[in-house]
Amino acid sequence: MGFMIPAVMKKKLRPSFGILRFMVVLIAVVVPAFFASHGNAQCLNPSPELLFYRGGIIPDVIPSVPCEFQQLQIYYPDVEPFLFPVSFNESLFQNQTSLAPHVEVFGDGDVNQIFTGCYTLLMVDPDAPSPTNTSFSEVIHWIVTNIPFDLSIFSEITTANVVLPYLAPTPIAGRHRYTLLLYEQTNCSFFPPAPGRILFNATAFASLNDLIGPVAGIYFGVTAGE
Repeated sequence: MGFMIPAVMKKKLRPSFGILRFMVVLIAVVVPAFFASHGNAQCLNPSPELLFYRGGIIPDVIPSVPCEFQQLQIYYPDVEPFLFPVSFNESLFQNQTSLAPHVEVFGDGDVNQIFTGCYTLLMVDPDAPSPTNTSFSEVIHWIVTNIPFDLSIFSEITTANVVLPYLAPTPIAGRHRYTLLLYEQTNCSFFPPAPGRILFNATAFASLNDLIGPVAGIYFGVTAGE
């Protein structure tokens, strides 16, 4: 004879309709709200935006990113092995970032259908002079414009019109988040004057020059004294 649950216990174990309805409403409301505040609820793959949100890049540097946002892959010559790109929020040593990285676009879908035309690359530090004192923020480390997107050269975007040459990370205090952002240009003839290195604003720069995006990006960390 099998074990039988008394009728009174069955009644207690059976979830009521009210509880089920509450759970359905909770899922329907909380999950979209989470992605609305931590990523774009309409995006099929919100993970790049979530990584930017979790690292504070949203909203410290940019307010949001579009659904088509892709990951930039960067390869520093002094990071071993060179065949592997830097990961989101990876910690690097200062001496590993002394030379400009090789930069490529990495996408989950057909990148060739997403990227056409010309692009601008920015590299900024929102944590200057320190994460607890950002009075110099943002420091601009690199500006390259008129970058043609061409998969035949592995999406190489480090050689074009260099507005500001690469400035290696030299954090004074704490861990700094070095952020690379790729913006789409409205034309392929963008030659802005070189700005000062400190008190730069990537979002304002993009708005002033009718740049679209950012459409791709990544960030990594370098800690002072390391």
